[in-house]
Amino acid sequence: MTMTFQFPTFARPLLAAAFGWSLAAAGPARASEHDGFVMGAGSWDCAEVIAHWDADHKSEVGQIVGWILGFWSAATYARETGFVDTVEQVGGRTIFEQTLDRCRTAPEGAKLYVVTRSMIANTK
Repeated sequence: MTMTFQFPTFARPLLAAAFGWSLAAAGPARASEHDGFVMGAGSWDCAEVIAHWDADHKSEVGQIVGWILGFWSAATYARETGFVDTVEQVGGRTIFEQTLDRCRTAPEGAKLYVVTRSMIANTK
């Protein structure tokens, strides 16, 4: 008899977010210095990100949230203290909401990672 383990339904988006964060956390510092390859939700264009968000696709929403917060978190290790203080004061929820809003108004074909990277670059 073979037994298989399945994560509870409620845990799947959380696991996806955690996995997305773990992948994103290693990427941004390298992406700014070298050629890179963006994986996960960061490689999606903004129209796809917004479509998943608006349709409340749980797994994809978890990936989007995890990727955005992971990318921002990784940036705090590469930037000055003032940037870190700003990120801490603003908080994850606001950062996520502002990133999503920026994605909504981005030009057609804009990728989530490009929008996020631009926001990070313009944050003091």
